[in-house]
Amino acid sequence: MKIFFGDINLASGIEYGETPIDFKIFGQRAVQVLSTIRGDEAKAVDRGNLTTRLEFRVRKRHDTAEAAQNYAIRHASELRDLQTDLTIVGEPSNTGYYLKNAVVSSVESVSNGNVSEHFYRIVGGAVTLAER
Repeated sequence: MKIFFGDINLASGIEYGETPIDFKIFGQRAVQVLSTIRGDEAKAVDRGNLTTRLEFRVRKRHDTAEAAQNYAIRHASELRDLQTDLTIVGEPSNTGYYLKNAVVSSVESVSNGNVSEHFYRIVGGAVTLAER
């Protein structure tokens, strides 16, 4: 699986040994619960909004340990203040999906030798299938 946040490549896919680990997707509807005084039961009302949250981890190999450290240090800053489309491309089918107007809500980066590892939480609206 390849993952792009706008023009930023978060996971390069199988060919580069950068496939997402522990990939999870959560969909949550905006639901309002209505209750009345002395009512027998509450009523749930779907407000029609869907929030999707993705979580995954990616390991990246670098030429040197210093390059891995530098990437881990600056990577979160590269993603700050961006709101753009997240593109997910399945492998080997090349089926594409979009999460429109996504935001990286958090990223945790660690370096160990010449490898950096990043844990992402990304939030957006509905996931849609890309047109072919």
